[in-house]
Parts: sequence; structure tokens; C-alpha cells
Amino acid sequence: MSFDDRRRNVRSLLFFLVALLGTVVLTFAGSFAGAADRETALGPRYTPTALDQRLPPTPDARPGPRVALTFDDGPSAQLTPYVLDVLAAKRVRATFFLQGENAQRYPDLVRRVQAEGHVVANHAWQHAWFPDLSPEEAEDEIARTNDLLTELTGVRPTLFRYPFGQPSPGGDAALARLGMGGGVHWKWTSDKEGDFQCPGADAMVDFVVTEAADQAMLLLHDANDAIRCSPDQLEYLPRAIDELRARGFTFGVVAPSPVPSAVNGGSLAAVVP
Repeated sequence: MSFDDRRRNVRSLLFFLVALLGTVVLTFAGSFAGAADRETALGPRYTPTALDQRLPPTPDARPGPRVALTFDDGPSAQLTPYVLDVLAAKRVRATFFLQGENAQRYPDLVRRVQAEGHVVANHAWQHAWFPDLSPEEAEDEIARTNDLLTELTGVRPTLFRYPFGQPSPGGDAALARLGMGGGVHWKWTSDKEGDFQCPGADAMVDFVVTEAADQAMLLLHDANDAIRCSPDQLEYLPRAIDELRARGFTFGVVAPSPVPSAVNGGSLAAVVP
């Protein structure tokens, strides 16, 4: 075999190996991308009903007692896609108090929350117990989350909810420096169990309907402890929305307010259309 023949054979072999490597890389990349897509929707999804499809584009512009659905701890791949599906189908805007480390893990879900017209709010970075934090740690929990949410959505959050609803002097001072006001609380005056306690769909419908009142900010969750509950529990959300509408309620979002809310633990916030 001549030198030129050997050189052509080597070139052919190299070409084959490069092509084979490229195929492997593309296959792996496709599989990885598919896994990443699946990771953002690990739980059930909601299919709009005939009732949903007949809803007007803005059914909650009408007057009436107004409540806010507020979701804490998210986003998560298990619960947030379903929640967003339901809200879109039911034409309801909500307020999401997002946990920083979860937002960092699922940035596309954060962007979807904002793109679909919901309010993006701050729920600290690690769901820490603020009374045990130093002032510096408290400010880092809040500011780090705000910086990430601003980067992801282009809008700086103005609302904050303390994890467990437990404020601290250091946290309050940080909120004042950041121009965010006090922590947003919620209405929960009954002895009904919340979704993170896994009571099931029927009990959750009862919880939401019982706590509903004009200006009520209803405490719900789309991550953390609620993930361990049966996926069937999520069926409460479309049912509760339909039941509240049947009772004359409309839905709004949380906004800062200079007036303390008598319904929601004195929070400097209100439910607005």
C-alpha cells in the first residue's frame, strides 16, 4: 500500500470517528434537553373543561367581594405547572411568593409566572426561620432573592412574605432599607388544615371556601411540604375557583398599601383587581 493510500485511509478513519462522535454528542444533548423539559413538569397537568372554554377573557373585572390566591414556596416541577394551567384556564391572576433557591432551580417557571400576568413576590432564599437569623443573614435572604427574581423577570419585587409568617427586627429593617414595606400575612381564622398538611382535595375546597372573605389573602403552596401530598389533592384548585365564583367572589392580586389590612393580620397590603 502506497503512502498516499495509507494517508487516505487515515483521513477516512478520522472522518468516520469525528462523525460518530458528533452523533453521540447530538444524541446526548437531545436526551439531556428532553430530560430538562420533563424536569419542569414532573407532576400532573390540567386540561381545560367546557366551562373554562366559555369563560370571558376577563371574568374578574366585575365588582364583588374579592380574594387573592397566594402561593408560597415555589416554583416546583411537581406542582407549579398544574397551578399555572388551572389559573390560565380559569382566567385568574394570583400572587406567587417565590423561594429564591427554588427560583434558581426553575428559572423558566419563574418567567412563566410573570409572563402569564401573575405577581412575582419574595419569600426569602432558603425558607429560613427569621427569628434565628442575624440582621446580616436576614438581609441576605431577602436581597439575594430579590436580585434573582429581578434578573429573571425584569421587575423588582415589592412584596415579601416571611417564611412561616415569622418576622424579625433584622428582617423588618432589611425590608425598610430595600423599600419593600412589611411582610405580607394571610387570612386563616378557622381550624381547617392547609394544603401542606395533605388533607385531600375535598378538605382543601372546604378550607378555601371557609376562609374566603372580601380582601382575604388565601394561603396556598406550590412546593416544599405540599409536594409530598397525593397528586389528587391538586384537584381542589379548579373546584375551589368554580365554587367561589358561584358564590359571587372575584379574584385579584396582592399589592402594597399604606393601610393595614384588618383581614390579613395587619399587613400593609390589599387585594386589587
